Amino acid sequence: TLVGANGFAVDEQQRALIAAQASLLVLNLGLDWYSGWSEIIIYPEPFIVRHPQRDEAGVVHDESQQLGGEAWGRGPVILAWSEIDPSLQHRRGHNVVLHEFAHKLDLLDGAANGIPPLHAGFKAAEWAEAFTQAYGELARGHHYRRAGIDPYAGSSPAEFFAVMTELFFEDPLHLQRELPRVYEVLRRFYRQDPVRRVSKPRAHP
Repeated sequence: TLVGANGFAVDEQQRALIAAQASLLVLNLGLDWYSGWSEIIIYPEPFIVRHPQRDEAGVVHDESQQLGGEAWGRGPVILAWSEIDPSLQHRRGHNVVLHEFAHKLDLLDGAANGIPPLHAGFKAAEWAEAFTQAYGELARGHHYRRAGIDPYAGSSPAEFFAVMTELFFEDPLHLQRELPRVYEVLRRFYRQDPVRRVSKPRAHP
């Protein structure tokens, strides 16, 4: 179900757009990858969340954040329509629907660690080798900050996977050029090759 929050009324066109983008990730995986939960909540604008955070002294603080999207393990996906609305200008390669639904895939094994359940014959070492090196360089502030890759990807392995998924579908040529090994791993995982789609010559009448 797709439901509005904070007075937001979701129309059929908005439902279709969100559903189409979410379906892209599982196009060749199957809808079972989205099993175990059933609700998408849509706010009109970025929303405030409060999560307890423990500092180095062990004191727990209630910290607030403004988010454009959030994914809960067995709960809903929460989205801000202003981050999706195609009539508004968004950062190249950014797609909050793809980002949050990538978190859902990551959370299938119960942990948001940047490693979704891998297919048979897909060695975890292959995934780790490609992702760990690229994530480490980004987290240390190396050249990817200047290469059109959101530095937020360096905040955690889970966020790295979600941001790389955004780029894989939204700007695949850029991802393949900057991080070819990451692109190849995602190509095998999603069983899709977006570069071939964007590179295919258009037919002329």
